[in-house]
Amino acid sequence: MMRRRVIAFVNQPFPISETFVYRQCFGLERYETYVLGTKWPRGPAIAPPPDRVFVLSHGGFWGKWQEVGWKVLQRVPEEVVQWARALEPALVHAHFGPYGAIALPLAKRLGVPLIVSFHGTDATMKDAYVLRSSHMAHRLYVLHRRRLAHAVTRVVVQSEFLRDVVTLQHGFPPEKISIIRHGIDLDEFKPSDCAYTWGHILYVGRLVERKGLHFLLEAMRKVKTRFSDVRLTVIGDGPMRSRYENMARSILGDSVTFLGAQPQNVVRKYLEQAYLFCMPSITMPSGEAETLGVVFLEAMAMKVPPVSFRSGGIPEVILHGKTGYLAAEKNVDELAQYLTLLLEDEALRNRMGEAGRQWVAQEFNLKRQNAKLEALYDEVIAEHARTHGYAW
Repeated sequence: MMRRRVIAFVNQPFPISETFVYRQCFGLERYETYVLGTKWPRGPAIAPPPDRVFVLSHGGFWGKWQEVGWKVLQRVPEEVVQWARALEPALVHAHFGPYGAIALPLAKRLGVPLIVSFHGTDATMKDAYVLRSSHMAHRLYVLHRRRLAHAVTRVVVQSEFLRDVVTLQHGFPPEKISIIRHGIDLDEFKPSDCAYTWGHILYVGRLVERKGLHFLLEAMRKVKTRFSDVRLTVIGDGPMRSRYENMARSILGDSVTFLGAQPQNVVRKYLEQAYLFCMPSITMPSGEAETLGVVFLEAMAMKVPPVSFRSGGIPEVILHGKTGYLAAEKNVDELAQYLTLLLEDEALRNRMGEAGRQWVAQEFNLKRQNAKLEALYDEVIAEHARTHGYAW
């Protein structure tokens, strides 16, 4: 039986930071996803199957002109429409709110429902900051948001925290919103037979203020007064890397290693060796916040207890005192206290690791979450068929 086709609209397919979107697009069983993007990513990326992707702009004047015409004037290029119509998709699923507004005229041209997923700062950033940003699509989204809220068929978010933001801050009707968690492949992220290294603390995240590495470094200063041989590995890159490297050298000397951005297989390798995981994200004045935190799920799936701040949607992921610990936001003393507690008590660390793996299997299993998405697709397509008077 031929699988129904859907078009996933993303701006760039797929930066390495959007692994969770890739897993969702290509992890479905009953639907076949074709990806539509406006341009390729510049940095490290995950390559989609070449026969399942169409990218509008490959650089040059004409490509940029078409991209601007689509984003600013809402004129979908004819070659995009022709490619999409040939697929006969059942719906369009746009990832990230601003790109939902860009995908809306395409969905209307095709006569199919539109689903939009909000994933994080695309929802939490306040309008005043969005309008000052360099992202054209995000600024335009503020202008088109009301029309999108009316026209979109469903909105997908991954946390209750994000559902409330999308409802209260963006004005999307609550009845249109579905919570479908980001999922983890438990066969890919599983504990290995390799022994973990006591005292090895791992951070994985962009090197920006919101991810809170500076709070972890200050906490490590306190931890090292009790345990002089603890080590920190930092995976990730970003605009604050030089500042953080200088800060880390002054606090930890040669007990810290910066690896830069790394592919998924390298992250898994370091999770296998990690004793604890820590990414103490904070809420920024702009409203930017961690809305779920996939990397926490990856750590717990590999039985590595996470320690973080009680911020954004993180409490929906880390069960305080059961699968990890949550300190009050920006409280370095409390953060250091929880790291020390787990370093002191290996049995506690192992119990939390087991509980974390069970929690991820129960609530964040990739197959279950993708099945929920497919059920939502079924519901949306059936509803569209009833409204337009035809069988599906």
